[in-house]
Amino acid sequence: MNIGVALGFLLAMLFIGILKKGKSPDIVNYYVSGRSKSAFTVTGSLVATAIGGSATIGLSGIAYAKGAPAVWWLFSGSIALIILGVFWTGKIREYEVYTLPEVLEKQYSSSSIKIVSSLVIVIAWTGVIAAQMIAAGKIMNILRPGHYHFFIIFCALIFIVYTVIGGQNSVISTDLFQAFLIFAGIIITVITAYLKHGPLTAELLPAGHLGFPFNKNLEYTDILMFFMFVGTSFLAGPDMYSRILSAKDKRSAQKSVFAAAFFIALFSVLIVTIGLYSKMISPGIDPEISFQFLIMHTTPAALQGVVFAALLAAFLSSADTCLLTSGIILTNDILSPVIFRHKLPDKSKLILTKYMIILCGVISLIIALYVNGIIKSLFLALTVYTAGIVLPVVLGFYREKLKLNQYGAMSGIIAGGTAAVVMKYFTFDQYLIYVFPAVLIIIFTISRATSD
Repeated sequence: MNIGVALGFLLAMLFIGILKKGKSPDIVNYYVSGRSKSAFTVTGSLVATAIGGSATIGLSGIAYAKGAPAVWWLFSGSIALIILGVFWTGKIREYEVYTLPEVLEKQYSSSSIKIVSSLVIVIAWTGVIAAQMIAAGKIMNILRPGHYHFFIIFCALIFIVYTVIGGQNSVISTDLFQAFLIFAGIIITVITAYLKHGPLTAELLPAGHLGFPFNKNLEYTDILMFFMFVGTSFLAGPDMYSRILSAKDKRSAQKSVFAAAFFIALFSVLIVTIGLYSKMISPGIDPEISFQFLIMHTTPAALQGVVFAALLAAFLSSADTCLLTSGIILTNDILSPVIFRHKLPDKSKLILTKYMIILCGVISLIIALYVNGIIKSLFLALTVYTAGIVLPVVLGFYREKLKLNQYGAMSGIIAGGTAAVVMKYFTFDQYLIYVFPAVLIIIFTISRATSD
């Protein structure tokens, strides 16, 4: 029965995605939904996009292994969204562009920085998409063991198809439905765990596991890393910006960002609670299966299919947004200016975008079939992205006052992204905390050295 509910959900997403593709197959509709979405719709899409594999399986796994301070993983994102809403959401919406690299182009008056940032984003987001595919495959494999790779392919094909067909209209429409389903699934899991096992008690958990705001497993330096490499991805994320650019006006964009910050913080508490309940009930399992374990051992059989469908919704809602963003950036910000010199007609550009979405999806699928870890894949992608992109974007809003230029910003992007890859590859994670200060120094130093 559970596998039937999950398959039914996947087919429903395909149907909704195709149904909501929109009537006008032009660039503005395909890229940013005609800049017409209400605050309610954008909020749902922002929340669904944020609550992906890292925020469900991943976060519950961190809570299982490390304790209550794991909430900072998403709390950092909520705080970043509030800052974004207060200071920069209005400016982003007023740019009237399609992508975050175009925001950078506006800030620094440089097409080169748009291309460089686009390459970093596409590479990083390919890893994020692959991680969501892995997570979806693992969930489906629990329901029908022995078909892991088949389920990865099947889930990938579902969201690739509706993303290609409908663009931003399909993605936002499915995200809204998925947001409600995710919330319902998580609430069901928490309530049934409480009813069956009672409240969380420190005596049944490892010493200090309920400690807050940090404990011996997650110290303040670890939480600082969450803010630097997870929270800042909300502050200057291409998926977040695509939603802001799809809002019907500045006010709607700001309202949606503030509302999303609240709901994401709420989700953080609920998902961490799930991880802690799993630890209390069974302290010896793999942390990355803690969410699934609680569903199988606590949730009534009649509701398990709904909760597993909610998990699939979480993965698909992040994957489709990242996939669409990557395809658009690859076409609009790399191929169009470099190969076609901005001479590509809109109709041809739209067709090329769809091919690029398929290409990004296939590459991510190949990675997913050969990589197994969810959190490692996600954290690597986010680290590479945030280390290179965040500071140039944030500082770009004040470029003239700070006297920064394109050369400083591009140097920061290249140095930050490269340093993150090298440190992760050689497992120098303890030095990642120094990447942001180093990138900041590079941006200012190169800008001064190359100023007229």
